[in-house]
Amino acid sequence: MNNLLPRKFLSTVISAIVGLTILSSVVPVQAEVKINLPNLGKGPGRRVPGGSRGINCVAKNQYLTAIVPISNIGLTTIANPSLYFYIPDNKAPEVELVVQDENEQEVYKQKYKPSGNAGVVGVSLPDNTLAKGQKYRWNFSIICNTQDRSLDKLVQGTIQRIDNPQLMSKLENASPQERLKLYAEAGIWQDALDTLAKLRYSRPQDSALKADWVSLLTTDGVKLDTQVAQAPLVQGQNVLQPINQTSEVTTPQ
Repeated sequence: MNNLLPRKFLSTVISAIVGLTILSSVVPVQAEVKINLPNLGKGPGRRVPGGSRGINCVAKNQYLTAIVPISNIGLTTIANPSLYFYIPDNKAPEVELVVQDENEQEVYKQKYKPSGNAGVVGVSLPDNTLAKGQKYRWNFSIICNTQDRSLDKLVQGTIQRIDNPQLMSKLENASPQERLKLYAEAGIWQDALDTLAKLRYSRPQDSALKADWVSLLTTDGVKLDTQVAQAPLVQGQNVLQPINQTSEVTTPQ
């Protein structure tokens, strides 16, 4: 009888260990997102606005921030990528996105009415906005006074659409998680960021995806402020409402 209890106890412990081993082998492990940013030099523009005089329609110690690498250059493989910005608490009547080609011709221009609440938001470009192999300059402004644009809070950067047939072939049948990994390995910032954002939109309570997001925004070559990396990711229509106007869009050749 005295020998039976230890044997039963030992059997239970072994069964528990085996069960945990099997469980750990079938539960997927969330891999940390690491992006291999190419050396593109330093592009023109700035991720955070410079100082401005007069009226300030943005909350104190909060700054409009473009979600781009330190280089101010983001790569994409598609014609209508999304650009991401941290918009702080504000009382602005309007914000505006302008995209220009290398000849400084506007290919897209749109104003939006902001909700006033802080968060990271993606602004999608229309179909066929960007041509393969071309660079574009974008400006995103918080307009504090529509009668005096010198008071704008302005960030600027460059986006380039590249042609990568091998990558596109791999992406054809890839899952969203696989697409994220492929974009990150290829250093395609805009597409990696957008893929991860859409995963977070679909699974807002997923703590692993949020951790991946913070990791991506604070990785070497990006190093965004913790306040920005930890800010809520919000759907565009909940933060920005398009203001009816004639948007200038050209069709790339």
